[in-house]
Amino acid sequence: MKFWLATANVKRTEQCLAYGIFEGVITNPHVVAQENRDPVAIFKDLCQVAPAAYYQLHAGEVDDMLHEADQMLSIDPDKMRIKVPATRNGLSVIRSLSDQGLRVMATAVPTNSWMILAVAAGAVAIAPYSSMLQRRNILSKMEGVFAMQGIIDRQGYDVEICTGLYDATEIAQYATHGIKSGFIWEKDVESYLTQDLVDEAAANFEDDWAKIDQY
Repeated sequence: MKFWLATANVKRTEQCLAYGIFEGVITNPHVVAQENRDPVAIFKDLCQVAPAAYYQLHAGEVDDMLHEADQMLSIDPDKMRIKVPATRNGLSVIRSLSDQGLRVMATAVPTNSWMILAVAAGAVAIAPYSSMLQRRNILSKMEGVFAMQGIIDRQGYDVEICTGLYDATEIAQYATHGIKSGFIWEKDVESYLTQDLVDEAAANFEDDWAKIDQY
């Protein structure tokens, strides 16, 4: 399973990438706005420290979205990746970018049917918004994500779901159901990577290390 760091903060990106588990950073307009800086400047800095960085386009007219995508991709064509809100116009943008050979993530995808449409438009990654269904008491977020993965498996799609991980215990549950990618909010990283059982097991060798260090 691949992990992405959800942040637009350069300092936290450097700190968290040092743990060695992240593919890069993934952002949305909320975390970008928190930085109070020009997005181009933010992503120039992120590309200096991260192997890859996802930027989410504004949901708007097709030409405007494509212009924005070109602007952000020009920062670093090798590292910049694009997330496209899967609106009606967004589907057209996904098709246009994928026809250019770009690997596009469709975001704001609430239902199975909408995922199928995003894949038809050329998306190779899906950020599910099944939490919207959970808030409407339709089905749980996990059920929605698992159902999407089931369709991917049965259809043989070359597509990865990238789901939010809101508790460390979710990692194994998603992995068991074939989810290949997830993101962790930067505020949660240290707590997710702290496991008392591991620390306890490592501490069991302290006396042995003390003896070894005498030589």
